Amino acid sequence: MKEIKKVLFVCTGNSCRSIMAEAYLKKRLAEEGLPVEVRSAGTLGMNGLRPTKEALEVLADEGVEPEGYESKTLTEDFIEWADIILVMEHMHRSRVLAMVPAAADKLFHLGKFNKKEDMSGEGALDILDPIGKSLDFYRETFRLIKQSIEEFIKWLKK
Repeated sequence: MKEIKKVLFVCTGNSCRSIMAEAYLKKRLAEEGLPVEVRSAGTLGMNGLRPTKEALEVLADEGVEPEGYESKTLTEDFIEWADIILVMEHMHRSRVLAMVPAAADKLFHLGKFNKKEDMSGEGALDILDPIGKSLDFYRETFRLIKQSIEEFIKWLKK
């Protein structure tokens, strides 16, 4: 297994994509018996918000319960804490690098795992923000997150 013990997901508000990714990865890591800590944060700067009802519904359909979860603002401490940072969109990557330029070597687009391509290559697959969109859009967003996480777990175990 790769020497990754701390994973950070980053999106915009930390109420949809990154919480779905955090909750699903925690579930899968427990099932796999992998000792990895997982956190998430948002670049928007809002603390204390509950996940959207759509995100909670999608997670419930998957048997995942993000108990007591509240959004967290991305900070330098979060960035420095992580062994690997998985962002949803290019703008999140830019924000992380603006805060901690030295984080470049541990910063990747989550969607690149879904594409099953070399992580150093260009053309990352953005996972678009479902906020304000339909439940079906949330389900499609989660499908991309789930597929990417399954590939991430395979990569992690190599």
